[in-house]
Amino acid sequence: MARAEAGRLKVVQLDVDDNPETQAAYGVLSMPTLVLFRAGEPVKAVVGARPERRLRQDLAGELPWIAPR
Repeated sequence: MARAEAGRLKVVQLDVDDNPETQAAYGVLSMPTLVLFRAGEPVKAVVGARPERRLRQDLAGELPWIAPR
C-alpha cells in the first residue's frame, strides 16, 4: 500500500525498542500498530496485522479515496 499510495500517503516505521517515549506517548501497547496522522495529530489507530484489502476498509472512513481493491 505504501507504494500504491505514495503520492497521497507517507508511510514510516518506528522501532519501538529504540523509541519507547514515542510508543508511550501514543499509547501503543501491541505490535503491529498503525497510527494514522492528519496535520500532525493521530486520527485513527489500527492494531494487528491484516491483509491490504482489510486495512483499506479500516482506513476508508478517514481516507475515502483509499477504497478497497
